[in-house]
Amino acid sequence: MRTRRKRPAARLWRIGRRDPRPRWLLLDNLITTFGAAFTLIALPFLVMRLSGRALDLGATAAIEALPSLLLLFCFRGALDRIDPARLLWWCRAAYVLINATLAVATWTQAITLPLIYALALIGGLVWAVAYPAGRACFGLYLRRGLLAPANAVFAVASSVAMMAMPMLAGGLILASSGPHALAAAFALDALCVAASLPLLAALRRRGPARGRDPATPAAAPMSAANPPPRAARDIPRSYYLYLLASTVLAFGPVQILLPVLLVQRRDPAYLAIYAAQFAGIALAASAAARRVPTEIADTLRGVVLCWIGAACAYALLGVAADAPKGVALVAALLGFGALAAASNHYGIRSLSWLQRSADPRRMGREMTWFSAATMGAMPLSSLAVGLAVDRLRWSGAAHALAAATALAALAAAPHLLRLRRRAPQRAQDPATAPPLASGGTANH
Repeated sequence: MRTRRKRPAARLWRIGRRDPRPRWLLLDNLITTFGAAFTLIALPFLVMRLSGRALDLGATAAIEALPSLLLLFCFRGALDRIDPARLLWWCRAAYVLINATLAVATWTQAITLPLIYALALIGGLVWAVAYPAGRACFGLYLRRGLLAPANAVFAVASSVAMMAMPMLAGGLILASSGPHALAAAFALDALCVAASLPLLAALRRRGPARGRDPATPAAAPMSAANPPPRAARDIPRSYYLYLLASTVLAFGPVQILLPVLLVQRRDPAYLAIYAAQFAGIALAASAAARRVPTEIADTLRGVVLCWIGAACAYALLGVAADAPKGVALVAALLGFGALAAASNHYGIRSLSWLQRSADPRRMGREMTWFSAATMGAMPLSSLAVGLAVDRLRWSGAAHALAAATALAALAAAPHLLRLRRRAPQRAQDPATAPPLASGGTANH
């Protein structure tokens, strides 16, 4: 059993040595994540220095997130007509220009809030295309068996970058009272994104691992060993409803709850939550990479189990919020660590299943839906949780999230039971088909 568990990571390493596409994709994602961590810290500092109002910061975040939903309703099929690697290359080039503009305008002190809003809108449009294009690249340029381990490695490496780089960027910015440190952060992000362009160009020259056209010619003889091509699988829209519920109720609220807790506590010891989150992500990624479900019923069941874990974590946080300092700190470490583990276990398995199951000809469309249900729904989650914290206090908001997530899991139970009952019937359909005329033995 231990040999089987180690197989995905070992296979990723072995294939990666002779096929550079996994290495190029992972390196591209890590380089851009490294640079984005600097902008993640520098942009809020810049907005707050210009206006001093949290409302302007919220407006900037909303402007950046809105295009993800607009893309879903207006251009959801565009990614199916364009090579996602080519589209991602142009998005990266646009990011270089945006970050370079921010760096120059900040350095020369010509930056203004209207300019930030304009760049946020342009950046949001680019991100709305780049995010699904990047996920589509994983689905098309990696072999099916490599998707889960590649997503797991990326999740762990990204968590390291998102834990360490904001600390480095924050130290750089806080060490200087002028605009030059902020400009340097934006410039560093531009350089990182520029360094990823040759990787994407090499990926395009290599070509995808999964074509968008059917691989089996029409004239090929059919037998049990050489079956006809399988019909393209349509991803049920209920799958994206589960993702939407995960973003709004289960895992999106962490983006508001954690910063508010740090501000309220004003205790450096609570920064250990980031280490707890990394530990949870590392454990979840190791488990999620071992075996990807092949049926949607198993995938959605795993999502609901992660909801239950998130509900327990929120309940723990809510109960211990007003406890003595030591107890509250331990509860925060356990609760946020569990939320990070559940979020990444759900994310890796559900995304890997989608990338494996989607028709390559519709990969862009499916990844656009995925982007809208996850990144596009974040503003809704942020607004709802912010309102709950204002009305119910932090502990009350945590209790409300625990109850809402548990109710969502109960509401999903009938749907999961229906899917489980239909699964045996779908599995028996090939067995009841008439035998092929050419005979032959089945290739197991």
